[in-house]
Amino acid sequence: MNRSNQGWIQLGVLWAMCWMTVSVEAADLKASQSFQFGSYGRVTASSDTTGGGGQSPRVVAYGPRVLEGSYSEIDFAYRHALASTGAAFDTHLTLGFGEQLFHFNGEFESQVAIRNLYLEVHDAIVAGLSVWAGSRMYRGDDVYLLDFWPLDEQNTVGGGVAYRLGRSTVRAHLGLNRLNDPSQLQRILVPDAQLGAREVVFLDRQRSVGSLGAEHHLKVSERGHLKLVAYGEVHRLPEGVWLEDDLDERTLPADWGYMVGTQLGLYEEGGGSFANLFLKYGSGLGAYDEMGIPLGLNPERTTDGARELLAALSTNWENSEWGFLTGVCARYFIDADPNIYDQDDRWEVSAALRPMWFVSENVQMVAEANVQYLRPNGLSWETRRHEVPLVVQGALMPTLSLGRGSYSRPQLRLIMALSHLNEAARLTYASREEARQREYQYYVGIGAEWWFNSSRY
Repeated sequence: MNRSNQGWIQLGVLWAMCWMTVSVEAADLKASQSFQFGSYGRVTASSDTTGGGGQSPRVVAYGPRVLEGSYSEIDFAYRHALASTGAAFDTHLTLGFGEQLFHFNGEFESQVAIRNLYLEVHDAIVAGLSVWAGSRMYRGDDVYLLDFWPLDEQNTVGGGVAYRLGRSTVRAHLGLNRLNDPSQLQRILVPDAQLGAREVVFLDRQRSVGSLGAEHHLKVSERGHLKLVAYGEVHRLPEGVWLEDDLDERTLPADWGYMVGTQLGLYEEGGGSFANLFLKYGSGLGAYDEMGIPLGLNPERTTDGARELLAALSTNWENSEWGFLTGVCARYFIDADPNIYDQDDRWEVSAALRPMWFVSENVQMVAEANVQYLRPNGLSWETRRHEVPLVVQGALMPTLSLGRGSYSRPQLRLIMALSHLNEAARLTYASREEARQREYQYYVGIGAEWWFNSSRY
């Protein structure tokens, strides 16, 4: 384990130990203090039945999650609630750990990332108003079976406000990032009279993202509720100057874009059934993920002309004996370059259906069928034909669960899956990859997933 990762882990453990001892009234501060610990985690061990590890074929941006790799998060939160004013101060720390497991690879180190590090203040100015600042996962509703958030899914360092009035909420935020990529950050060596040479930052372009969302809930029946969401983002990247290898300076133009979307949801009060429909349109820089580097630029080296149109559906129906989860996503993406017949311009469709039989309080029989379809506008560079990748997968997962319900966790699962890849899908693998030769891919594994107190986005 390297020193940096070890330091973060020690800090987290020390913080947790300190907070666990505090759950009392602090009379001198006139504040109620409380600690909360949470976690999300999943871990799998698998085989492809030929001696190698199990693989999850992926040809679309948002593929099924049934064959996920290992990942975990630990959450620490601490609240000061002031009885005198009604205000509450919440601090949050979330550490994320990648799938590098010592017991699998023998390497005593971890992949650690800070996913949340922020303070949020509630009701300090007026009732219903909250203000926050820091590093935050800023999210709304997801499509669980495809493991993505169609609308508000920000990984941001910044701040925001939210105001809740009755059944309505309005949220706004402004955040920044500066990825460790030459398009946003360049360091160069310059002469130094004392040291001979030293490294300085020559290019520093922070991408800014602002968001605004509104949400309203309506009661439509005795237990049924309607959820209406409107959401939008504005993205901006300032102008910069890049120093080329021959020491010529090249101007990188300013860039911007936007995204707008809406969500229509129906859910059952006190139950687990729901349906969410999402629609989203992104233009320019707003058609690209804020943590990604835009590719396929126009002749002016900007994203002007890029577009993304996305529709997604997430549903769950359940009673005491049966459950049925669905996730569907259709995406059309065009990059900014003038070539309208390239591989980057594409239609994508992914869908997953997961029926569940709750055999008893702790035993479930779970199955899943899913499909991935990709239709690029251009010809394959390799075959010079129009290749259309298609992956069809089926899985059976006998499960031990904490209780009945589609989202009951923790769960322990035996996973048996079979994937069929057409020739075009197999061509997405590199030429020397063994999986490129296999029309059918098998997966046998055992896995666990849990979450508790881990939904503080």
